[in-house]
Amino acid sequence: MKNGNSIISGPKLVYPQSTLHDLFSARVQQNPHAIAIEDGEQKLSYQELDFMINKTAQFLLSEGVRSGDVVAVSLERSPELIATLFAILQCGAAYIPVDTSYPEARLKLMIEDASARFHIGVAKLNNNTTGNQSYAISDLLVSAEEFPTQPLDHRVHPTTGAYIIYTSGSTGKPKGVVVAHCNILNLLYALKNDLEITEKDKIFSVTTISFDPMVIEIYLPLLFGACVVIVDNETRLDGQRLIQKIQDDQITLMVCTPSMWQMLLNSGWTVPLNIKAIAGAEPLPLSLAKELLEKCDQVWNFYGPTETTVCSIITPITAQDELITIGKPIANTTIFLLDTDGNLVKEGEIGEIVIGGDGVSAGYLNRPELNDQLFVPYFKDVTNNRKMYRTGDLGKVDGNGQIVCLGRIDHQIKIRGYRIETGEIENVLAAIEGVKSAVVLAQNATLAAFIIPVKSDLATSDFIAFCREQLLEQLPEFMVPQRYQLIDSIPVNLNDKIDRTALFQLLEETQLLKKITIARSEEEKLISEIWEKNLEIDTIDIFSNFFELGGHSIKAVKIIGETEKRTGKKFSLPTLFEHNTVAKFAKLLHTDGIVFADCLVPLKITGSKPPIYMVHAGGLNVIQFVNMSKHFDDDQPFYAFQGVGPKGYDDWYKSIEEMAAHYIAAMLKIQPTGPYALSGFCFGGVVAFEMAKQLKAEGKVVSMTALVDTFVDPSYYYKSFRQKKWVRQYSRTRKRLIYLKQMLLSIEAFKNRINAKRNYLKEKHFSTESKITEDEQIALQKFNEAVDIVSTIVDRYQLQPQDIKVDLIRSKDHPEYDLAPLELGWKKIAKNGIDLHHIPGDNFDIEKRPFDQYIAKLLQQIAQKALYIQLNFLFLTDLLIGIEV
Repeated sequence: MKNGNSIISGPKLVYPQSTLHDLFSARVQQNPHAIAIEDGEQKLSYQELDFMINKTAQFLLSEGVRSGDVVAVSLERSPELIATLFAILQCGAAYIPVDTSYPEARLKLMIEDASARFHIGVAKLNNNTTGNQSYAISDLLVSAEEFPTQPLDHRVHPTTGAYIIYTSGSTGKPKGVVVAHCNILNLLYALKNDLEITEKDKIFSVTTISFDPMVIEIYLPLLFGACVVIVDNETRLDGQRLIQKIQDDQITLMVCTPSMWQMLLNSGWTVPLNIKAIAGAEPLPLSLAKELLEKCDQVWNFYGPTETTVCSIITPITAQDELITIGKPIANTTIFLLDTDGNLVKEGEIGEIVIGGDGVSAGYLNRPELNDQLFVPYFKDVTNNRKMYRTGDLGKVDGNGQIVCLGRIDHQIKIRGYRIETGEIENVLAAIEGVKSAVVLAQNATLAAFIIPVKSDLATSDFIAFCREQLLEQLPEFMVPQRYQLIDSIPVNLNDKIDRTALFQLLEETQLLKKITIARSEEEKLISEIWEKNLEIDTIDIFSNFFELGGHSIKAVKIIGETEKRTGKKFSLPTLFEHNTVAKFAKLLHTDGIVFADCLVPLKITGSKPPIYMVHAGGLNVIQFVNMSKHFDDDQPFYAFQGVGPKGYDDWYKSIEEMAAHYIAAMLKIQPTGPYALSGFCFGGVVAFEMAKQLKAEGKVVSMTALVDTFVDPSYYYKSFRQKKWVRQYSRTRKRLIYLKQMLLSIEAFKNRINAKRNYLKEKHFSTESKITEDEQIALQKFNEAVDIVSTIVDRYQLQPQDIKVDLIRSKDHPEYDLAPLELGWKKIAKNGIDLHHIPGDNFDIEKRPFDQYIAKLLQQIAQKALYIQLNFLFLTDLLIGIEV
């Protein structure tokens, strides 16, 4: 400590002046057969990973990747991702990590800003206007197999940039931070000492590639002989599964945000685990830290902006702590607390946290003015070119010499661990047609957009929906505001700056003008209290929608958990769809036992046309259809069935017939008479067909049976499980023999082999179907119980031919259907014929653009045509009866 606690220095530490890939190679020589990566059932030794890295590096070199180049990488967590990153580094290039969920427009913006000559993704870039070379990872890995396993004979200097990670920019353009090998090595060797990392450690990889704590998850274990355990997205978003995996895989260290730690605690975590819990990127609440101490061996809190390499300050948390601090600097790091004039503050005073030392990055790419503003000369040091970084955060030192972070100086914010410049959102908004200007503010981790429209006579709700849709096409979901307000002008204060207080007051007044209805009964008061606390809203209108109030999966888990504790009742998460207001939810308190959501979810109830009904896929999840429901015409109602049995999941359906009968009973309550427009996605197509069969047997009219990508396995035709098992085995053997014949007798052999490898890699490691929205998390934790038992009722079901016509919507070139018949097995089942509708491409995600919109429009067209034919048929029938009479 120096100068009245205004300069705080970490310990001195000597670390290798080397690179990440050279140190990994050295580790391989020490223990080549140790396990480096576990990914499900797959385990890779250090030597196997090294061979994969070297082959990939040799291939990239042959393709022209050189020192100083930049490669954009957009892949899921996988061994192939890790090998790709090390290979890029071996070439002397730097990589840009890009989340696979980011819109392609944002990816291209980063590529253009960094002049990235290469791109490696799940698939090649569509309409590649960037001028770079783009590779699908599956193609790249197949090509790399031909190259030698030796590393490149290429020297990379420690100060060379390793990665460029983009953060939100106030000008509307994200800014890239260039982080060098030496910056990362200082961090890793400091954490190795602080966290006492050994070869026995197993560290979870749960973070998205674009979130810089992943640097710790990948490189910390692999440079010190430990093991990286990769977590798939489905497990990552399911607290119960994640806890189980921690236990099963004997994980010793995990890094994630406090929000994610809270999700784990809310998911029924009861058994203490032998794990070090590392929390960062958000403030760590004292109550959460205390709970974690009861469940973990150690709890650590860290602080650090991207500009100073992930983590600059760290501290262990103890049971005696009465205040959560961010701790003390890591090795070779110094913290300065400075006033507005750049001088040290006095002891006990608050100042800006300014960071110096070996973790300070090279600065922002191509942003010299911003670098001059934030990367300033080292404090009182004019003898060299060392820089320190102004964080914009306020802090002070407590009586124990620990640094306390007190929030931002400016209006940059963090939501769910992501740092956001509201100016970037404002600039995207301002570019939308019909928007004159916009201001975006944050309050209680909720973004609010204030928009001045070009025209004043707009339909408010429609225009807001349009703006939100445009934002979702260009920004990550966490940057899209939850609340919107159209205004005539932006208020300013005496200094001619935006009057943020006035804007928030306007938002509150608008809410008041909506004639808020406060809780009336004791039950409504209790639910209001819980919602207000967790949604951080002063007063909730009991008729306001949970999701429109800013509710999402983590908040839903907290609210359901607290409601269960305070009422002694059990609630399933999907109940929030149907009972999504305080008034509706409060009524559930009068029921006995466990409360389950009904199987029929109204996603769009307005309109005079006969509703379209859609049955869930094998995951039993209706949230897949939420985006699609927004693209139906105003006059078209749309309902979806979710996989909830009559008594929840404890007494689930014994057969597909029983499931279909329950769904029909629910549908008849909505629509007592036909004609009925049915549809089903994937497995749901089989259920929809069974529903049509039962309705027809009851003499009811079904105008449409639409099957969306529903493939009928030949085993469906047989009754007994023994027959089904034999047919499945026969089908697999037949498929292999056909492939073998093609390989032996024609030039297609090589192509088939390449395609098989490509498809395997895509399916196992890079399927985009695992990407899910936040809303889907609501259903996942409860629906996963049912996923495992779907196969049971499938094995009991026999699909029999019926006098039913179906409309089959399928992927035109789906790789899994290359040996399947054009009608996907429905020809012998749908005796009244099949109308085939192709969706372009080799696969589609029903949740994402443009497929959600395309399928909604197609279903409407099919339903309208079918209804027209049915009404004409009924008219002619009545006419003929009249003539006979």
